[in-house]
Amino acid sequence: MMIMTSGVLGLIVCPMADDNLIYSLGKDPEEKNIIVIDNDHNTSIKNKLEGIGQSYRLVPWNDIISRNFVPEQDRFTIIIYMINLGLHSKPDELKKTVEGITEEMQPFVDGIGFYLGTCGNFEWNIPKWCSDKGYKPGAMFCDKEGKLCHDCVGINIAGGPKYIELQKKYTGHLYIFPAMATNYDEFMEADQAESAATEASLTDEMREALGIAPGRDGYMRWLLSLGGYEHILKIDTGIGDREGFERDIQKVSERTGLTIRVAEDGWADLQPTDDLYSRCKSFLKKNE
Repeated sequence: MMIMTSGVLGLIVCPMADDNLIYSLGKDPEEKNIIVIDNDHNTSIKNKLEGIGQSYRLVPWNDIISRNFVPEQDRFTIIIYMINLGLHSKPDELKKTVEGITEEMQPFVDGIGFYLGTCGNFEWNIPKWCSDKGYKPGAMFCDKEGKLCHDCVGINIAGGPKYIELQKKYTGHLYIFPAMATNYDEFMEADQAESAATEASLTDEMREALGIAPGRDGYMRWLLSLGGYEHILKIDTGIGDREGFERDIQKVSERTGLTIRVAEDGWADLQPTDDLYSRCKSFLKKNE
């Protein structure tokens, strides 16, 4: 007899990790009732859900917290709340935003999955925070030892210790995985927000003296050269838009002036992705 899942799972998702979520949803044959919160950050997840043939319903968050819309408890219901990718460059704001959404979700879910990194909040263990507050159980990306994967590179190579080894082997490389290639502009703009003001203050004479080529890409190439970057390291997780990844990483290479090198087999690892989804489903009821 088939075992069916029921209950409501809340997911708080950064666009840099939505490929990981889509991969898990597509692998899971169980029927799902998916609700996507209607906000300004959900374009990517909507397109990707449609790409795997997964139906969903758009619901404003206010309709849920006001109880005008009640998620179905007798089905495998998933509420996906997408957050602003740019929060990765603002650790304090990221923490405040995610914890605020988590608190608001409490009456409506049986557990919460956090599809995001800590992004500078290195002591921020959200599942432990949930437990300490007496909230519904939570889960994050962790390596096989149960240690948190702190950023989107760690998520896709399975953890911090492996990340250190990657940095030793591939120094002077800009690490690019599928979501990074797709979201390159938005990611870099958020990461270099302060430098944008500096760039705007540069006169043509100053740019020429410093050897900075015209345009935003010229400035970015200059910054990368100061940081010692010489290559792009292509980390292919095997998920996401395959054709899009090849196209987008070539564009990043052309714009940055960095040559592409391919990470050896074994660096990309979906263990944290598989474990997170399994842990999330464990929060819900199993019915025969």
